Amino acid sequence: MKHNSKSITIGLAFPELRKHDSDYFLRILDKSQDRLDLIVFPEGFETITPANRGIAPEMISEDANVKAVLKNYVSASKNYNIGVIFGFQVDYRNTLTSGGGNDQYCAFTSPQGNSYIYHKHSTSRFNAFFDSNWSIENNLRTVSLNGIGISICHDSYISLISRLLAKKGADVWVNISYQNVRPHIWEQIHFTRAAENNIISICTLHRNSHPKKGEGKPQKEPYAFSVDGKIKLRDIESDKFIGHFLENERAGKIYFFDVANYKTTYVESHELPLSKGAKEIALTLKENNSFELNRDGDQFPIKEVTLGDYFAPEVLWKQSLKHHGKTTIFIVRVLNQEEWQRKKSHVLRTIRGRVIEFSTAFIFIDNSDSILMAAYRSSNYKDSRIFYPTGFPVIIDERYLKGIFKGKRCTCNISLSDYRNEDDALYYKRVEEIISKIESL
Repeated sequence: MKHNSKSITIGLAFPELRKHDSDYFLRILDKSQDRLDLIVFPEGFETITPANRGIAPEMISEDANVKAVLKNYVSASKNYNIGVIFGFQVDYRNTLTSGGGNDQYCAFTSPQGNSYIYHKHSTSRFNAFFDSNWSIENNLRTVSLNGIGISICHDSYISLISRLLAKKGADVWVNISYQNVRPHIWEQIHFTRAAENNIISICTLHRNSHPKKGEGKPQKEPYAFSVDGKIKLRDIESDKFIGHFLENERAGKIYFFDVANYKTTYVESHELPLSKGAKEIALTLKENNSFELNRDGDQFPIKEVTLGDYFAPEVLWKQSLKHHGKTTIFIVRVLNQEEWQRKKSHVLRTIRGRVIEFSTAFIFIDNSDSILMAAYRSSNYKDSRIFYPTGFPVIIDERYLKGIFKGKRCTCNISLSDYRNEDDALYYKRVEEIISKIESL
């Protein structure tokens, strides 16, 4: 059970794709007896055709049709005395899928009439990093409800964004997604974001019960995480925990929790076997206490960092950015067994999201070079491997070690798909600005 002095109650709307609209959920709020301070609707909850088809993506808040939709939510926010976050897609190509021909935004409104529109950083036709007016002040903002800092951002794969917003006062990290994301990956990312920043990380999305080929399995639920684990959400109408409902009965409800008082569940990571068909490489400790790979040594720089560095994603990003097209393998030096025992649980809470983000390897060793734990991205992109070898060499699977720059699955590719991107250097300039800002706070 979590207890804080400051409190708000957050509701996560979980609609069936193309079935439940805003009026449907407002009828639920009519019966909720003022139980919520904030309600969050998923990405693409509204589809807007701009009045001006040629409008620049960073200027969408000036579009008449966007203003009209925002006005409706501002009115609802005032009428229900509730903060509202909703996702909307600007329809450029008459499609109804996340990304593709649409541009993705989200908006925040408060009961006092304050509002702003946020251009999301990835998975859309345009990417906020390539907007002409992008700045940390404009694009990485927080708002406050009852003394609780709220941040909105999409690119949860990039830990720098949530890291900066947490340092700017965010207590809650809000993510809105579209449909049928892979929970075994997405939940680990959000747990890591919560644990590394000591914040609450939430995500709501649509359920698509009839997906087309390639759209994934139906999403079973929205979710929230704290540093302690997955927060148990409750249905606002029945007060029953979400697990009470069968998976195919969970859509069309608002699930809520109080940020000052909630229950969590946590399952500790355990050792996983090497993937079948792994392309094995071995990391060895040499007599001069240096580390060496049995082959492709130039492809995988080896960097020794402290446990404190591991918990600071900006340090890992700076190191990875030094090696274009290569994947850094991090040797994390722990002072002694006592430090490891104090910090091990926090490592386990962050490690799976960390290796998903970097698609790389982390080897934890103590001051006598004894291996404490190792983890890396698995070869099938479905999990991360965590294991406890007894000594060197450490055998890992090379196939999906991608790093920030390398390969189809690398982190930066999430945010480089904007056709306005004529020079990747602008993206990395933005990233470096974020790192510098984090270091200054």
